[in-house]
Amino acid sequence: MDIDKDSYTKLIILILQFLDEENYKESLHLLEQESKIFFNVNYFGETIVNGEWEKAEEYLSSFTKLNDNRYSMKLFFEIRKQKYYEASVRNDQAEDVNVLWPDLKVFLDFQDENYEELADLIDLKNFRDNEHLSRNVNKESARAISWGDLKSLVEQNPTLQDKLIFPRLNQSGLLSIITLICPNPGKKTSIKEELIYLILQFLDEENLKGTCHKLEQESKIFFNMNYFGEFVISGEWDKAVKYLSAFTMPDDNQHSAKIFFTLEKQKYLANLGRNDQVQAIKILPNDLQDNFLYEYMDAASLRANLRDVLKESVKSNPILQDKLKFPAMDKSRLLTILKKIMDWWIPHCANSTTDLYKRNISLVNIPKVPYLCREPMIVVNSHCQEASALPGPNGLVFHDSSCCNDVSLQAGMKSSEKYGSRDNAYLADANSGVYGKSTEKLAEINDPSECQTLVLPDTSLTGGVTRLMYSCSGDFILALTQNATHKLWRWYCDDQHSSSKASANVEPQLYQPSSGLIMTNEIGTQPENALSCFSLKDPYLFSASGGKISIFNLETFERLSTFGSPPPSTTYFTFLMQNIFAIGLDDSILIRCFDSKKTIAHLKGHQKRITCLAFSQNLNVLVSSGADAQLCVWSTNGWEKLASKFLLSKGEMLECPVVNHIEFHQDQIHLLAVHERNIHIYEAPTLNHSMQWVPQESDLPITYATYSCDGQSIFVSFKNGCIKVLVAATLYLRCRINVTAYIPPGLSSEVYPIVIAAHPFLPNNIALGLTDGRVHVLEPLESEGEWGISPQPKDGEGLSTASCSAVL
Repeated sequence: MDIDKDSYTKLIILILQFLDEENYKESLHLLEQESKIFFNVNYFGETIVNGEWEKAEEYLSSFTKLNDNRYSMKLFFEIRKQKYYEASVRNDQAEDVNVLWPDLKVFLDFQDENYEELADLIDLKNFRDNEHLSRNVNKESARAISWGDLKSLVEQNPTLQDKLIFPRLNQSGLLSIITLICPNPGKKTSIKEELIYLILQFLDEENLKGTCHKLEQESKIFFNMNYFGEFVISGEWDKAVKYLSAFTMPDDNQHSAKIFFTLEKQKYLANLGRNDQVQAIKILPNDLQDNFLYEYMDAASLRANLRDVLKESVKSNPILQDKLKFPAMDKSRLLTILKKIMDWWIPHCANSTTDLYKRNISLVNIPKVPYLCREPMIVVNSHCQEASALPGPNGLVFHDSSCCNDVSLQAGMKSSEKYGSRDNAYLADANSGVYGKSTEKLAEINDPSECQTLVLPDTSLTGGVTRLMYSCSGDFILALTQNATHKLWRWYCDDQHSSSKASANVEPQLYQPSSGLIMTNEIGTQPENALSCFSLKDPYLFSASGGKISIFNLETFERLSTFGSPPPSTTYFTFLMQNIFAIGLDDSILIRCFDSKKTIAHLKGHQKRITCLAFSQNLNVLVSSGADAQLCVWSTNGWEKLASKFLLSKGEMLECPVVNHIEFHQDQIHLLAVHERNIHIYEAPTLNHSMQWVPQESDLPITYATYSCDGQSIFVSFKNGCIKVLVAATLYLRCRINVTAYIPPGLSSEVYPIVIAAHPFLPNNIALGLTDGRVHVLEPLESEGEWGISPQPKDGEGLSTASCSAVL
């Protein structure tokens, strides 16, 4: 397909990022040279500092020529001059002459400052008489000085200036796109391997041959027999050995040993005369003589025959035989995927309206999807009759198929019907917003025997649990109570030294450091109105309970520092990127740098206190919710407000629908908004309303809700103590966990969950923070594996997708 410059450039940049992240360094720098899109100043500097002059000049020559401009000429002159200097330092007179005339005399044709300096060098009989050399006898210091001069010339060179800055991208941009489109569960090849196949096809089609073959070697997933055979036909035995060595070594097995022996023997014979070749062949065993008929064949025929013999040897080699087939795919497969995903992504990016109309797209906004950790969400066509996934790009249907196969890019309903739904109970008509009904019964859990439940050990109950979280590694749970005290439970293996993952099957220990310290926040002047909040930046805990923000060491419980004296009080905070964090206050939001302790921005837009903050790393936007029932979207680029929306239902007063919690789905687009009467799903950054779930009136109010770690479920807690599990993609109710399943009879009816924490790896494991200060861990029975199924909605409890019932 025809490739426009913009699409080509975007794809090259994404491939460069992928090669760098996967540490395919040789492929990376070859592609930089062959594409000429990005001049890697750091790599160029490494070649200078390491004294790799030929490599430095080869890299530079890919982007500019000696006579392009005076900066380019000076760059080449300085490289060759430094090379000459080092030869002089070694007193290598032969190399001096060898380097001086072929490499430096070209500058004699140009009457400039280089000419004069070159003339001075030629006239010198002793290099120490040169002022430059006399100061830089130490080659390391000379190279460092030389690199300083060269870097300045690179930055000033008009031919290179627009190639020096690499776009700021989210991590693993290209792999995230492929993961988003092609989840590919259950296949023999991984998503990363399929992406490499796509890149190899693109490089080959664009005639970037050096990069293509180097990537074959560095990735080791495809042995290019045709390329290997070219070396055999041309008699380039060293190159054949080098290519083969990337995949196997002589001592791997007898097949590899035989191939290497054949190549080395041919290299040896090539250095002999014709008669010597014949004599050398005749002393070999008969079975080897049969393969090399020097008496009867000319060199071309011999090598063609040898190539066929080696091909069969490669095919029979167990190390190589599964690397010989390249997947069949349409032309320009990777570019097609990129163009279609970009066309879909434009309306979702965080650029301004003007940018949207111009159809521009920033690579900063490439979606980031968790990969190689757990199965990603499947993205399907918005017209597809499958409600177990989120809408995808127009015209695209993505199912469990290889991204190298066009099945994953089939368009329209016909394709979706062909590949079917994962669960027929989730059938839906997306156009009408009316969801189909399942014949299954609602899974309702009433007794502890119907699930796995664990009450975490506690020596003192000191008020309700207001904040709760798992560690990122899943080996501990941290709670903050209403009296500003923290508690930490750790799971250990049997040896009591190494950590284990949190589970309802194993009881953890309430951790207490040897110092006996307790992590307790400062309490504000009005504790009854204070909102508790904390955020983990391992190994430090940032926490507040109406007073100053405290920073604790989680190993020793020592308070390291406090900052942010109220008023206004801190109500919520979260880390955004690196050392930048957002602090929600009574009436506004502060964006601060942790290192410099400076305020970057002060965001105003809410009429009441901030209740929650959520950051989308893909969209580079911060979403805030407030007690004024308003959602605001802020761009990290300049911190301007991109969108806002009030969540006011018809006939309701402002005090009623306070948004208690917001949270991004793992796709970093869909936003869960929770208040006491219903659940909403929005799409950032525009805050377009996607879905709404209204529970039964008898269960209200809602106290909390959160996504499962895989984004497939939403756990919702209520003041009556029950927990409801929803299908995230449809908001279908799949399971109800009643309070009797985890709270023993006889306890106060006022005991209910205030907060829920989702396990970072186990999608069906949750922890509940209760009003009595206890923490419970819940999991389904091992025989069940998950929480219930998706039944039909009960009367008065259902889903609204056609429009939002709120006044927007």
